[in-house]
Amino acid sequence: MSRPRLLLASTSPRRSRLLNEAGIRFALVEPGPEPMGCGTPVQLALFRAREKAVGARFAAGESVPVLGVDTVVDLGGTEFGKAGTREAAESMLRQLSGRVHHVHTGHCLHVPATGTTVEEVVTAEVVFTTPTEVQLEAWLASGLWRGKAGAYGIQDPLAAFASLHRGPLDAVVGMHVDAVLRLLARVEQEALQ
Repeated sequence: MSRPRLLLASTSPRRSRLLNEAGIRFALVEPGPEPMGCGTPVQLALFRAREKAVGARFAAGESVPVLGVDTVVDLGGTEFGKAGTREAAESMLRQLSGRVHHVHTGHCLHVPATGTTVEEVVTAEVVFTTPTEVQLEAWLASGLWRGKAGAYGIQDPLAAFASLHRGPLDAVVGMHVDAVLRLLARVEQEALQ
C-alpha cells in the first residue's frame, strides 16, 4: 500500500468520503479533543481545526501532514453547533428558517516532524426556506441531524429546505477539497526548499 498523502484527524464519514472522491490518499487518526474556545465563528472554526490536527494521536515524529477540519454554522455572529437533543435541533432549525446564514470551515494542515502549520478558512452562504411542519418532522424523525453543525446536512435529501446560496458546497458538507489541495501544495513546496 502506498504512503498516505495526509492523515485525517476526523471521525466524520463525510470528510473521508470527500477525500476518497478527490483521489487523495489518506489514513485516519484520532483527532485531538475538540475544545470549546471563544471568539467569532470564523476564529472558532480555525481554532478547533488546529486543535484537532496538532492534538491528533499518531506515531511520534510523523512526517506525513495531519489535517484537522472544523465546520461552524454562523447566524448573525452566533455559532450553531451540534444539537445534543431533538428539541435543540428543532430550535436551531426554526431559528435558521427563512434566513441566510454563513458556514465557515476551518482547515489546518500540521506537519509534526517540522512543526509546519498552514491554515485556511472557507466560507459559504446557505439559505433556508421555512420547512413545512411535515418536512421538519420528517427531518427530525430521521435522526440525520445528529453530529452536524446547525442540525442539518445540506447533502441529505430530507434537508431540501437548505440550499447553497454562495460558495463551495463541499465546505458546507464539511471540508473544501480545493483548500486541502492548496494546503498540501504549500507544505510539499516547503519540504522541497
